[in-house]
Amino acid sequence: MFDLDNWQEIWATITRNKFRSILTGLGVSWGLFMLILLIGVGNSFEGGIMKNVNGFAANSCFFFTDRTSEAYKGFRKGRLWNMNNRDLTLIRQKAQSVELISPVLFGNSGDKNVVNGSKSGSYGTRGVYPAHFQIEQQHVLAGRLFNQIDIEGYRKVCVIGKEVYETLFKSGENPEGQFIRVNGIYFQVIGVIRPMSRASIGGDVESTVFIPFTTMQRAFNQGDIIHFLACTTKSGYTGSMVEEEVKNILKSAHDIAPSDEKAVRSFNIEKEFQMFNNLFTGINFLIWFVGGGALLSGIIGISNIMLVTVRERTREIGVRRALGAKPMTIVKQILSESFVLTLIAGFLGFFVGIALVEIVNVAMTNNLSDDVFLIPPYVSFWTAIKAMIVLVFAGVLSGLMPAMRALSVKAIDAIRDE
Repeated sequence: MFDLDNWQEIWATITRNKFRSILTGLGVSWGLFMLILLIGVGNSFEGGIMKNVNGFAANSCFFFTDRTSEAYKGFRKGRLWNMNNRDLTLIRQKAQSVELISPVLFGNSGDKNVVNGSKSGSYGTRGVYPAHFQIEQQHVLAGRLFNQIDIEGYRKVCVIGKEVYETLFKSGENPEGQFIRVNGIYFQVIGVIRPMSRASIGGDVESTVFIPFTTMQRAFNQGDIIHFLACTTKSGYTGSMVEEEVKNILKSAHDIAPSDEKAVRSFNIEKEFQMFNNLFTGINFLIWFVGGGALLSGIIGISNIMLVTVRERTREIGVRRALGAKPMTIVKQILSESFVLTLIAGFLGFFVGIALVEIVNVAMTNNLSDDVFLIPPYVSFWTAIKAMIVLVFAGVLSGLMPAMRALSVKAIDAIRDE
C-alpha cells in the first residue's frame, strides 16, 4: 500500500491524458456535489417543518363535541351535548392510557375587550389547566405559568401572549403584578409567553389571554361546561388507544350510542407526526436516489474510460504477465487507478458541496427571520461519513469491470496485439 513506485505509476497513468481524466472525473464530482447539496436542502426543509411543531407534544390527542348521529336511550338523533367537569374525573379514574389532561374553555373576544388603562386590544381568552403548557409548550418571557394552587383557589390571574403585552404595556415595562381588564373583569398578570411551536390549538398564542380554567368557569358563569379536551398518552400506548378509550368513556357518561362516530370528534397529533416521518423518509429516499443516480452516471463514465485505458495498455499488461506478474497484481493496479481517480474527483465535489452549503448556512443564519419556513441548510457529520462510504464503494465499483477485462488478457495474445 505504501509502495512509492506504485503510487507514482498510478499517478502517471491518470495524468497521461489529463484532459480525459478531468472530464471523466467531473461526472463523479458533479454526482457527489449534487448529493451533498440535496441533503443540505432536504435537512433545511425537514428542520423547517419540525421547527413549526417543536414544543408541541407529539403524543397528544384532542376531543370536542358534535351533534349525535344516532337515536339512543330515548334521546333523539341530532342532540347537542357538552363535556363537563365530571368527565375529567371519569377519564382520570378509568382511562389507563391517559397521562396528562387539560380541559379548555374559550371565552369571548369582543371589540377592545382587553384593557390596561388607556391601552386596549381585541384578543381571545382561553381557560386552561397547568398541564396545557406541557402539551403545548411555551417560552416564558416574564413571570410564571399557572400552578395547581391557581386552579384550586380560583385565582383571578392571567398569562398573556407577547402581542398582548406589546399592546397593553410599554416596551421594557414589567407586567408582573399589574391588573388588566378582560371582558369586564380584572385579572392580575403573572406571566408573558411566546409559543415554541407555530402550531396552536384554538388560536394564536401570542394574541391570547390565558386564565385558570376553574376561574374562567366561575368568573364568566360558564357552569361546568368544557369546550375542548386535550390529553397525552402514557408510555406504551398509542394515540389511537387514547382516542378509543376516552371516546368510550364520554359516550357512556352522556348516553351516546357506542356506534355513533360523529358525536365525539377527535384528532390525534401522533398521526400528524407519523405523516411527517413518512414524508421525510420519502424525501430522503428521493435525495439519495437522485444524488446516487448522478453519482452512478459518473461511476459508469470512469468505468468506461478505464476499459479504454485497459485496451490501450494491452501490450503493457501482456508484458507484465510474461514477466511473471500475478493476475491479482494486474487487478490491484487497475482497481487502484480507478479508485484514486474516483476518490480525487469525489472529494472535490464533496468539499465544494460542503462549502456551498456552509456559505448558505451562514448567510441564512445572519439574515433569516422567524417568519421564514426553512432553516439554514446543513449536512451532519454522520451523513458526511455515509457520503464518504458511498464514494469509496463507488471507487471500487468503477474499477471492477476494467479489472476483470485486464484479468482476461492472455500474455501471448497481448504481446502479439497491434
